[in-house]
Amino acid sequence: MLKELWRKLGSEFSYSGCSDVEGSEYRKPGARASHGGFRILPHMTHTGEFHLERLTGILKGRYGRTFQNNGDESIRDLIHFASRIQDQDVQRELLLFYLNCSPVVQEYLRSEEVLVKSHFLSQASGRK
Repeated sequence: MLKELWRKLGSEFSYSGCSDVEGSEYRKPGARASHGGFRILPHMTHTGEFHLERLTGILKGRYGRTFQNNGDESIRDLIHFASRIQDQDVQRELLLFYLNCSPVVQEYLRSEEVLVKSHFLSQASGRK
């Protein structure tokens, strides 16, 4: 119930201009924006954010790699970098992030070149 309320409020904020997501930048699932693509942030779940934070912590602690909080592009860079690393903990957190994302974000991650082409999540697009 709370997740539905959070999603509803998040989408209302995006349409009313109360958030950092401008109405012209908000895209429906599968839509493309002129500045580089699909918006991830409006579709993020609380659990997805949690696993993204854990993934960021692992990458910072083990590899010294930091990512600025600049929105969607930073998330894409983080996911792309993590998908190239053959570390069990990194791959576990990436998988947990993927599994706890909304179906719209999962579809986007499988269809775009955010993940490395040889990554097992990008090859799962045909399977349900």
